[in-house]
Parts: sequence; C-alpha cells; structure tokens
Amino acid sequence: MKTKSDKNRKQIQNSDQASEANCWKTIGVWGQSERMRCPALAKVIHCRNCEVFTQAGRNLLERDLSATYQNEWTLVLSEEKEEVLPDTIAAVIFRIGDEWLALPAKLFEEVIDPERPHQVPHRHNPVLMGVINVHGEIQLCVSLQKLLGIEELKNHQFQRNVYQRMIMVNSESGYWVFPADEIYGIVRIHPQIFQNAPVTVSKDKAAFTKALFQWNDKEVAFLDDELLFYYLNKSVCKPERLKSTVE
Repeated sequence: MKTKSDKNRKQIQNSDQASEANCWKTIGVWGQSERMRCPALAKVIHCRNCEVFTQAGRNLLERDLSATYQNEWTLVLSEEKEEVLPDTIAAVIFRIGDEWLALPAKLFEEVIDPERPHQVPHRHNPVLMGVINVHGEIQLCVSLQKLLGIEELKNHQFQRNVYQRMIMVNSESGYWVFPADEIYGIVRIHPQIFQNAPVTVSKDKAAFTKALFQWNDKEVAFLDDELLFYYLNKSVCKPERLKSTVE
C-alpha cells in the first residue's frame, strides 16, 4: 500500500523529470487532460509556486558569465568617461526659418502637431497669431519669427524629411504656443562654449540672444527667455486680459 510520503516523492520525481524539458512551457497549468497535467499542481496549484520553477530561475541568474559577455562589458567599463561639467544647461534646439534657436529645456511643456490658430477679432498684431486649443484649454499662439525679425525661408535647403510642430512653453505670465519649422531635441551645453553675438546678427535677434554656440557645424542662438517672455507679454498684452476678451 502506497503511503502519502511515497506519493509526494513520486510527484517530486516527476517534477524533476519534467523540469529538464521546461515543464512549465510544455505542460503548464492548463493541461487539456488529467494525464497531461503535472502531478505537482495538486499541491502547488500554480507553476510559479513550484520549487522546480523557482530553482530554474535561480540557475538562470546564477549561471556562469560567458566570455563574450565579459569581454563586452570590459570594453564598456574601460571606455573613457565623458566628463560632466558643473553648471551644464539642458536646452532644446529648434529651427524657425533658417535660424537655429535654443531655449532652456525646463520651459518646454509640450510639442503638438501644427494647427491653424483662430484669429482674435479686432486684434491686429503681427506677433499674435491668435488662440489655439490645447487639450481643451485656450492658449495664446504667437510668432517668434515676427518678434525676432527672422526672414521667411526662401531657399529649399531645409526641404527634407522634417515636420513642423507647435511648441508650448511655460513662463511666469502663463503658457505660450509658437510654431517651429523643425525641432532637433534636447542637448546639454556648458556656458564655456558660449560666444557673444557678432554685429552681423540682425538687431531684433541680437536683442533676444543671450549667447551663441556651435552645434553640428551650425550656429545656434541661445535666447534670453526672461526678455523674450517680457516682450511677448508686453506686445500681446496679459494672457488673462486676452482670454477674458476672447470669452
């Protein structure tokens, strides 16, 4: 007569044999017949509670590292680390017309698909393009191209696989949305690479340019965000006033 301990030993033996073929992959919990079901399930209920499954996970994590894996990580760890200088600034580079510009990344709230702004009645301002709906909220849409005096793009040097976007930034006076012809992304720059704006830079752009820096063989103007938002607020009027006028 078989005792309960004999049955348990037989279940463990069957489980050990099934583990060689990854029993949780071949038999699993949902066997189509009692004959196909693992006998250990009567005790452990699910494969994840089985010692065979647990031991297989331990074996996977504790296995010896292959020579290829060790060589790959040896090369990674032996590479010279890029020194991160203090006071590094995270900035977003974008293009308007043929001018590459940058603003601190902390100001950027969202990048959305381009939409046609709704003009505000009785408001004739070249900087104010109108208002735009962003997730159910009305935001002011302005033209940095007009504010900075950037000329319209006449050549086709940028006519490649680029997509216009609308950028929403946050300031103390509220949100501003403006169109950009291209957005590169976030870069990290250090004030050591900043250069003063030369006299050849247009008067309007120079007024809002805090510094210039070189990036991918291009000259990028790092804008003075405080001055930029001040003049936007001054030229367009306070967002609260304009929103009340629209409503």
